[in-house]
Amino acid sequence: MRSNEKKQLKKIFDQIEVQNPSIHFEQRIYQDWQRVVAKAEKPNHRFSEVLVHAKVHPKMVVFLVIVAIAASILLAQHLLISSQDDELRRIDALSELSLSTI
Repeated sequence: MRSNEKKQLKKIFDQIEVQNPSIHFEQRIYQDWQRVVAKAEKPNHRFSEVLVHAKVHPKMVVFLVIVAIAASILLAQHLLISSQDDELRRIDALSELSLSTI
């Protein structure tokens, strides 16, 4: 906890009037304060939220990375095969053209 936050917490405690002190009063106040601070400290940017989720769910991140790598490999293979097919068609067309001109 930062010193600034400690000072703010002390100010809050000093401002609250308690008629019947209880054993759990400070604990309840501190828990309420933690909930308020936790709500205020949520990331505001989508990218930050993604990083927080990635940190919380590492198995899901590994799964998504594996899926992304597999998809990129399959796409690259498909593009390679289709480009080879296009070249073979061009070669066939050129050979037919050259045979027809002879």
